[in-house]
Amino acid sequence: MKTEQLLVIVIYNMARGSRVYVGFLGYGQSTAKYLPDFLDSLGQQTFTDIEIIAGDNTLNPEDNPNEAIIKNYPSVRHYPFLANLGFAKGYNRLFRLAMEEEADYFLVINPDTCLQPKTIEYLVNYLDQHSEVGAVMPKILRWDFPSHCLTKEIDSLGVALTKSGSFYDIGQGQLDGGELNRPHPIFGFTGAGVLLRLSALRSVAFDNGRYLEYFDELMFMYKEDCDLSYRLRLAGWEIVLLPEAVIYHDRTAAKAKGSWRSQWKERRQSSKLIRRWSYHNQIIIFLKYYFLPKKLSTRLCEIAYQLKRLAVALILEPFILTSWKAIFKERSSITARRRALNIKIKPLSLEKWRQ
Repeated sequence: MKTEQLLVIVIYNMARGSRVYVGFLGYGQSTAKYLPDFLDSLGQQTFTDIEIIAGDNTLNPEDNPNEAIIKNYPSVRHYPFLANLGFAKGYNRLFRLAMEEEADYFLVINPDTCLQPKTIEYLVNYLDQHSEVGAVMPKILRWDFPSHCLTKEIDSLGVALTKSGSFYDIGQGQLDGGELNRPHPIFGFTGAGVLLRLSALRSVAFDNGRYLEYFDELMFMYKEDCDLSYRLRLAGWEIVLLPEAVIYHDRTAAKAKGSWRSQWKERRQSSKLIRRWSYHNQIIIFLKYYFLPKKLSTRLCEIAYQLKRLAVALILEPFILTSWKAIFKERSSITARRRALNIKIKPLSLEKWRQ
């Protein structure tokens, strides 16, 4: 079976050659419950030259709630992956499809979101007017899905890079007072919602010998958006938050900052799988970018952070130490990715983003 036949394709505008593709990934009931609201919000967009494509990671095609819901939308076509490819590999298939059909932009969007009617219009217009920008993301506020309430609580205003090399969502948990009302440069974007320039993706792709990877496929899920942001920045692309574009996201996540006790409590509520992949991918990012030119203080902070994480794992989370076995097996692949980095700027210039 060809790769294209393994895609779930959800299309509102069936005309080929659309400039903008909107892609999302589904997985069983965890995404099916959101689809009516999500697809309705896409159907209400003022910008209509779009094709909406989705990869469905549901394992059992005979018991797929996503398909049952999609049948209520006459213009929808549905083809399953027939495997759980994860976030990175699933989206890479969708990117390749959009590129083959000569799209200009690709909106990565979670199905547990709903969009304001002009969101895509604002994002597309911004990329049209700013050729130096490789990614533009909307303001993301919290969606209280059980009560169908659109809140003023911030989910993400972009991704920040710390001196230790870790990342966090800017403003998460705070109330949106409208203070940030103009386009604002950010270090990175969150994969919950971002419009990507496909030419920018091509410029940072990694050739694994079989096909091009855009998101790093060593990262099954989590932090692949941080990694791609890093590569786009190194290649000289700008990343911008556009506050006038708004989406709402149903995520019960920790606040960006707080006491170590509250952060640890939130972390303990995450599944072991999430914690394992988060730790694994943070190590990959460390190994890919540690040897770039940077301040000595930054380098020491990064080492200290990795040692602290290792100590915490040894004492409190020994199950995540299996990540090191995977890292050892992947060491040549990680080295290949580091050597393939497309660096167009002075890496030291990224120090200004560290918080």
